[in-house]
Amino acid sequence: MVTVAVLAVAGAAAGIGYWLQNVTQSSSNGCTANGYDLSTRQTSVAAQMVGEVTRFRPRLADRAAVLVLAAGLQESKLTNLGPGQGDRDSVGVLQQRPSQGWGGGDASKLNDVTEATREFLAALVTHQGWEHRPLAKAINDVQISAYESLYAQWEDEAKAFAGALLGKRPAAMNCSFDAPTLVASPAKVVDRLRAQLDVARPKISGRRIRVPATGREAWQITAWFVANADMLGIDTVAYDGRRWSRADGWVDGHSSRHAVIATVARL
Repeated sequence: MVTVAVLAVAGAAAGIGYWLQNVTQSSSNGCTANGYDLSTRQTSVAAQMVGEVTRFRPRLADRAAVLVLAAGLQESKLTNLGPGQGDRDSVGVLQQRPSQGWGGGDASKLNDVTEATREFLAALVTHQGWEHRPLAKAINDVQISAYESLYAQWEDEAKAFAGALLGKRPAAMNCSFDAPTLVASPAKVVDRLRAQLDVARPKISGRRIRVPATGREAWQITAWFVANADMLGIDTVAYDGRRWSRADGWVDGHSSRHAVIATVARL
């Protein structure tokens, strides 16, 4: 693998168009977690990767989310690279090479962030003791890069976003951006949520989406909504006495302890 130092953000999140209606270009600012910053597109990709970590079976230690995010930050700056954008024939957020067997030789599979993450994790767990190996060594067991040491620089940022997206810290994911012009229907938002996280069946009422959950699971769902708010047009998210909006961030407010409530914006 060869590091890509500068990448066009416009290449991020292949397949987004499938989920969106009334699409025009969004002017976004960004997202933060424990003092680290990513664009809203990068954060949406990160949320998808972390979601796949929690869906993987057998269940994985939280360390797996840190490893896959650090790998993605180094390989692509969390950008879903299309054919010709990476090194040699590398594609996707992890610059996996179909000529080396990734994706069963099918490059199009590797532009599915979920599939790319799943393949990374499947390779990771074949290395005994991966949970305790230094980050750069654990990642390079999978990626087989000539520049192993470069992965280490992303460990703290990967920990910050992994912790926020796993729901380990309440209200740790915060994003701000201009009024969204990318707005999905509530049904499409739910479809995407259920494709990326294991959740109880959400209920839709008008523009309001209610997802039954409590504790860390609920905070992960909350973080997912915030991380995808610019990409899907989420206006507000509320859980357990806290409420997020793009304009105000997190504030105290009346909200349920038994469900995450997200509201889709109006165009």
